[in-house]
Amino acid sequence: VGAERLREIMAGMVALATMVVVRYGGTVDKFTGDGVMAVFGAPVALEDHALRACLAALGIQEEAAGLAVKVQRRDGVDLQLRVGLNSGQVIAGEIGWGALGYTAIGEQVGLAQRMESVAPPGGVMLSDSTARLVEGAAVLGEPQLVRIKGAADPVPARRLLSVATQ
Repeated sequence: VGAERLREIMAGMVALATMVVVRYGGTVDKFTGDGVMAVFGAPVALEDHALRACLAALGIQEEAAGLAVKVQRRDGVDLQLRVGLNSGQVIAGEIGWGALGYTAIGEQVGLAQRMESVAPPGGVMLSDSTARLVEGAAVLGEPQLVRIKGAADPVPARRLLSVATQ
């Protein structure tokens, strides 16, 4: 697609993703060109932050699938996205001077991005720390070792399949 149509598609996807993140109590941290970074449990602490992030990830994939039908029909392009989740301590707050705004930084943010990079198209990949937090509440794929940038050895990950209903 051309640059203007790509901008339209991305704007639509960002709006949908933002709506889903907010619905589950998350905060959109930043837009990363072709992605969205969201945090759960900061700036407001949430006991069930990992579960909320899982629900949002699945919700985003559901919204993306709906948008993909329209994009396929109009543009003949197969729109798919990947989602990665990680849980851990980050440095969160106002960073720098001026209007840089609230953000989260640190090693754990990078691992979430790495989980996104190994997720299958249309899928959600969880780090081991997030998988442990949602075990019992979420349906997860079998544990697997994945190779990620910056790690000498493969790291454990699990695919999020669904969230169990109560």
